[in-house]
Amino acid sequence: MDVGLSPEAVGDVTTRLTARADLPVRHTGHSPRRGAAEESRRAGNDRKTIAMQGGWVPNSGAMEGYFEDADGWEENAMIGVL
Repeated sequence: MDVGLSPEAVGDVTTRLTARADLPVRHTGHSPRRGAAEESRRAGNDRKTIAMQGGWVPNSGAMEGYFEDADGWEENAMIGVL
């Protein structure tokens, strides 16, 4: 290919493959973007770099929300208190 896939094409392929695999959820084109950010952070990469690569502004509230959702209780403020 001379150019990469469009965002719409990525979404179409992702949704189609999820349906073909008969998964119990419907993935969209946003799923790989969010998943890449979460896994990059878990690997210890800098939030500023993740934001730049993912197209978020630095200190993006949306991006931070993804991390909070993924972390669950791993970064809980009450760890070691109770």
